[in-house]
Amino acid sequence: MHRILLTVALFLPAVLFASEAEVTSGGTDFVPRVVNFIIFIAILYYFAAEPVKSFFKGRTAEIASRLEEIQNRLKATKKAKEDALAEYEEAQSKAEDIIEAAKKESQLLAKKLDEQLQSELENLEKLMEEKMEIEKRQLVRRTVSEVLFELFKGDAIGMDEKKFVNLIIKKVA
Repeated sequence: MHRILLTVALFLPAVLFASEAEVTSGGTDFVPRVVNFIIFIAILYYFAAEPVKSFFKGRTAEIASRLEEIQNRLKATKKAKEDALAEYEEAQSKAEDIIEAAKKESQLLAKKLDEQLQSELENLEKLMEEKMEIEKRQLVRRTVSEVLFELFKGDAIGMDEKKFVNLIIKKVA
């Protein structure tokens, strides 16, 4: 198809302008110039159309690939941002859980320590009461021992009950 157009384009001006009578008789050469220009454009199109088309197709493909690459990067960046936000929220949730667990644990430890201290206080009070009871018994034994010793040592054997009770009360008090 292109060869036919090329052949027609090359021979058409020769056939149309074969007679010079019109040009020499005072006519203009506008039509031959237009025909020559059309032929020039046809030849230029024949030789340059494919390289120009391929250049622009390649350029279009290159721009499309760059755009696709940029869009992929943008998607990857958005995905990374969403992942980072999800990790942040998860970490924040874990931190809140850890804080809550620490509060509960500290309350349990405080309660346990309070119970231990209360138990220690009760044990110390019992121990003190037992020591006081032991001291009291020892004091009573010593007093009874001293009274009996004085009774056997001296004239107190001949005492009556009132004197004996008064002597014991004085020693105990």
